[in-house]
Amino acid sequence: MTRTFPHMLALMLLLAGCGGDNREGQVSVSVIGRETRLRDPAVATPRQADAALLGATAQGLVRLNAEAQVEPGLAIRWAISDDGLYYTFRLDRELADADRVARILRRLIRRHLAVDPTSGLDAVREIVAVTPEVIEMRLSAPRTELLTILAGPGFALLNRGQGSGPLLIDGKVGRLTLLRAKPVAELADDARAQALADRRIRLRGERAALAVARFADGEATLVAGGGYNDFIYARVADIPPRSIQIDPANGLFGFRVGRSSSPAMAPEIRQALSMALDRNALGAALGAPGWRPAQAILPPGLTDLAEPSRPFWAQAFANVRGSDRQAFTIRIATARRIVGIWRSQQPQADGPLRIEVAMPEGPGSTILFAAIRRKWRAIGIDAVQVRSTDAADLRLIDAVAPADLADWYLSWFLCARGRPCSEEADKAFAIARSTTDPALRARMIAEAEQRLAAIAPFIPIAQPLRWSLAAPDLPGFRLNARAVHPLAPLIGNQNGR
Repeated sequence: MTRTFPHMLALMLLLAGCGGDNREGQVSVSVIGRETRLRDPAVATPRQADAALLGATAQGLVRLNAEAQVEPGLAIRWAISDDGLYYTFRLDRELADADRVARILRRLIRRHLAVDPTSGLDAVREIVAVTPEVIEMRLSAPRTELLTILAGPGFALLNRGQGSGPLLIDGKVGRLTLLRAKPVAELADDARAQALADRRIRLRGERAALAVARFADGEATLVAGGGYNDFIYARVADIPPRSIQIDPANGLFGFRVGRSSSPAMAPEIRQALSMALDRNALGAALGAPGWRPAQAILPPGLTDLAEPSRPFWAQAFANVRGSDRQAFTIRIATARRIVGIWRSQQPQADGPLRIEVAMPEGPGSTILFAAIRRKWRAIGIDAVQVRSTDAADLRLIDAVAPADLADWYLSWFLCARGRPCSEEADKAFAIARSTTDPALRARMIAEAEQRLAAIAPFIPIAQPLRWSLAAPDLPGFRLNARAVHPLAPLIGNQNGR
């Protein structure tokens, strides 16, 4: 981390004196990641900056607006049958080619299922072009998250490398990509339409340090795509707090077991590791506003499981008298005893218990791991950080949920994805996902969640940290639970298809 801060300051000096972004009608956007490319999602999973470009220029049947709500894309409207098994989409007449769209969708779904067989696409059994303007998706079981999945950049539809908007690429895709609104012929004499036609988005995909420095110097209107690993750059750049935008994103941020030979396969060791984490202190170490600690796999308030189970240790310590600090001290002592008992039962036990932890490289991981290591050392566990590509006892999960459904969270801990797991939970989950009976589905989801909570396959830390840099009054920018920030609304192009 000591190398990171001077590097960032040097970048700021390089940008200093360049002048603010005074180009009238233009919005400069930096998306944290690598240089932007137009990647076909049917061939490769788009990276963060690529996803922003796809979402702007190659919409799917539907897309997400600034509030992360589903709105029309290629489909001007849609209908869902009462049993949730049939989705009918009517395409925009000017863009209609139902056979071609159905063919591309089938290809996209095959690729997504190859990557994640448990996704909400597993129930799609058929996609047919009913007429040149109408597509029907037929499902084997209801999937309430289907529209949200179809609205993501992973379902942007490209035809011979070209998308249908809502924005167009003005020139070439590269280090700096210009985007403009699609012309609207019938509004050619309208002053607002003319103003919209003159607006441009200047899109860059670049490293976090450079993106933050650009914003600090007034060269960027918006920086998007920030996470826990790069938030430190916003801190040291002294960005005004009102410009630091934290999305209320829900998902998974914590550790799961990375190999079957790990000591963390023992449920008592996972319990001790989880008990020893001071989650509020971890957020303070990162300096992240809006940090939301998590003790369970699922957050409260999901549409299909409003009150998830609390972990056993959290229930046991809920009524401990004294201050929070005193209660945490008791937790540490209890976790240390648990580790000691487990060690005494192992042959050839000598010295501290060693746990390798795989995390992405970056300053956030350095800060977070240092704080975690101190707590785990206090209970007799020596944690060692390794690269995210290395074999490890624990691996960090950092993912935002695409919908407020328990299914997504539970699917991470099915036996097909690794152990520890519960075959009984798998069975309940499979019933829930295959039934058309809402009451049975609710019972089976609750059973799967309770069985997974009992074995604690996950060591939660917090809800995922997702941040942007933007003026509070930036038009077209809204915080949302999916941490998705489409580009078209930034220049007022709300309705273009």
